[in-house]
Amino acid sequence: MNRLGERLSLRADRRLLGILAGIGLIVFLVLQVLPVFTNESPGAESGAVISKEKAIDAALSFTLTQWKDADPELASGYAIYDTDKLLYGYLTANRLLNDYNRKFEREFPYDTYRVELKDRSVKGKVYYVYVHMQTGKVARWSIYTPPAANKEGAAADPDGRLESAKQFAGQMGYRPEQLQEISKGYAQNGLYTVVLQDMSRTIGQSGLELRVQFRGPDIVGFKPAFTVPESHAAYVEKQSRYASWMTGIGYGLLTLALAVLAVVYSALTRSFTSFKRGILLAAVYTAVNIIGTLNMFPALKSMLGETPTVDVAIYFGIIVQSLFTLALGASIYFSLVAGDGLWRKRGLNPWPRPREAGYGDYTFRSMWIGYLTAFILLGLQPVIFIGLSSGIGTWFTTDASQSPYNMTYPWLFPLLAWGAGIGEEAVYRLFGIAIMKKLVRNTFLACLIPTLIWAFGHTGYQVYPTYSRVIELTILGLIFSFIFLRYGFIAAVFAHVVFDSVLFALNLMFMGGTGNILWGIFYLILPALVAWIIRALYRRRNTKEEPQVTTPPPEALV
Repeated sequence: MNRLGERLSLRADRRLLGILAGIGLIVFLVLQVLPVFTNESPGAESGAVISKEKAIDAALSFTLTQWKDADPELASGYAIYDTDKLLYGYLTANRLLNDYNRKFEREFPYDTYRVELKDRSVKGKVYYVYVHMQTGKVARWSIYTPPAANKEGAAADPDGRLESAKQFAGQMGYRPEQLQEISKGYAQNGLYTVVLQDMSRTIGQSGLELRVQFRGPDIVGFKPAFTVPESHAAYVEKQSRYASWMTGIGYGLLTLALAVLAVVYSALTRSFTSFKRGILLAAVYTAVNIIGTLNMFPALKSMLGETPTVDVAIYFGIIVQSLFTLALGASIYFSLVAGDGLWRKRGLNPWPRPREAGYGDYTFRSMWIGYLTAFILLGLQPVIFIGLSSGIGTWFTTDASQSPYNMTYPWLFPLLAWGAGIGEEAVYRLFGIAIMKKLVRNTFLACLIPTLIWAFGHTGYQVYPTYSRVIELTILGLIFSFIFLRYGFIAAVFAHVVFDSVLFALNLMFMGGTGNILWGIFYLILPALVAWIIRALYRRRNTKEEPQVTTPPPEALV
């Protein structure tokens, strides 16, 4: 970190960083990228993922074949990525995923497209058809009709429905003598549901259940799927409650406290900084996150399940989230101003100003340090996960709300890396470490406390036990803190942006398609492109800028 009044310089052992980055990149590719192309990845046994358009066509063909009176409206067809995260989590937690993929995944997929088709002849009637994401085969289906159109017929006796359910299952290729009744009765959605278990298909403690849904005497839903043991479902629910508490109190309230302190100290340190600082970065954060929110329309629909959604309600939620993003953008602005003021008051310059001599080359070299340190972190992350998996049994599952398949424009997904890199480094490094050093007067604790707050904010992800993410991100956060203290704020932002960009871009590229691959490559090189533009613009303004000198690292800042 530079001191005020000194010529800008970045002291780094490029050889050491290069070696560690190379090792990190190799580890990342071996442990996190290559498994995607093996049978440990979802759908690996089935081939490439089909497009949503093909899924809609498959659902349309099935609907017209299954129900002769159906009049589905193709123009309103909508496909959403749907996942059985309980089942996938159970399989990964018990190391049964490979076995399941070989035996059952093609017929009973945990990942599907949920296609929604509206019927033109009956207002409010909707066909929900679940299509395998690789084969295009229909896995399960149901029909929704509005309450006014429902007619409870005379053939509504439970015994008759049980027999009808078994007969229907037989028509679907199941052997009635191997089906055992689990339960029957009315569900919350008003459907009478008969649940049958196929005793011939089990994996671990999970068994295949057939849910046959009735509306009056008519069968309006058939959903074969493997279910998880009650103990697993109860564990996940308990961990989700823990995550809510950690996110709400450990992250939400403490981040709010940091925001209030940022407003206060932006005023108290105004003689050392400028209120013009941070406007651009806060604006970038706000813009990319609002774009990300608008892009989440399919994800919001996926969270509502089989309920014909009112688009106005979803857009209202998007507006509320966008307003919240504006408030976060304001807090990040004050964190940038206050953090800059606190460090400058101490005589340090972690965030140089553009008018300072050498700024262009300093930014460019910060970008390279960002890439190298990001590669180190990318290699470290799967190693941490393996250690947690071996030590405390950490496992993960799928999340439809975070998938690029549920983005209106998947190619915008990696843009969120810039919001995370700018916002989180501003709050928890530039300002967080500065204010904690003022309060606790110990560098390690000053790094640890805001890092813990940051880590608590990531416990809502589908990783169990919940505290696994706290451990993982505390380690990574402390390294981000080291990058900030040693190389400055710009390098820390680039490291964070590159780290997230690689992960997000790979998710996009794994979706397949030339466009997604090209966009992924673009996002991988975007940080370098931004730094190159900044250096070019600065050199154009100041042709007399002297080149930067890179020297061996000084002792750690304490």
